[in-house]
Amino acid sequence: MLTIDWKERLRKDTIEYLQKKLPQNDFDFEIIFIAYPERVNGKIPPQVIVHVANSIVKKLGKNHEKYLHFYKHLWDKKGETGRTAFIAIMAKLVQKKPAVYLPMVQKAVNNAHDADLASIFEKVMLPLLRKQPEEYLSYAYDWTRSGKELVRKQAVNLLIKLLKRNPELSGEVVQHFVNQWLQPLDDLASNHVTLLKAVQKLDWELYLDVWRQHDQSRDPQSAEILCASLQSYHPEIEETVENWTKSGNARLKKAAVAAQRILLKKKPA
Repeated sequence: MLTIDWKERLRKDTIEYLQKKLPQNDFDFEIIFIAYPERVNGKIPPQVIVHVANSIVKKLGKNHEKYLHFYKHLWDKKGETGRTAFIAIMAKLVQKKPAVYLPMVQKAVNNAHDADLASIFEKVMLPLLRKQPEEYLSYAYDWTRSGKELVRKQAVNLLIKLLKRNPELSGEVVQHFVNQWLQPLDDLASNHVTLLKAVQKLDWELYLDVWRQHDQSRDPQSAEILCASLQSYHPEIEETVENWTKSGNARLKKAAVAAQRILLKKKPA
């Protein structure tokens, strides 16, 4: 934890950097905290970097748009320390000017590593989605169809976190995914399963309603997704699955037989 003395020193050093260095396009912001004595695994603790990043945003005030190249440099050139600062800065600025900063976030998402990507979605995008889902759900949906598996996976995790915090959005989000089932999903299907497994725990009635939508379906892909998501027993699901096991479609029957085994294990004695 930062002491009062160190907070004051970092405050002064941040002001000095912003007044003397940043206007000269000196982006070596590490000078602000390099003297901090503690290290975690040989590195400056992330909370120190985040504290400095938040101070930078506060001190820049309404002039924050003048330094877009600085923020980009942090992400592109300053390694783990810079990426940590970038995410903390974007978490503050995206909400002030989304039209300016969301394109920067989108570029960062495309080349982020796992931990950084999770942090961007958690700290930058989740607050936006919670406040204005009608404006920003499309971003999350686009990421779930990314050409990069890591982005797809983390985008689904983002949506699951959103549903936990804003359960009133569950029906809309689930239906968005269900509407895609009549198109070939290929590698995207596993993320649909992941989402349904989460929904099953968060809102059983909604999950059951998705099964009810498909109780007369003979679409193999829809059945595969539903059957792969199954973790609990319900007599209506059992009836649907039993009907599918009698299908002449090999894919549909295979998925149903696997689901039937799960239902037998979960069925109350």
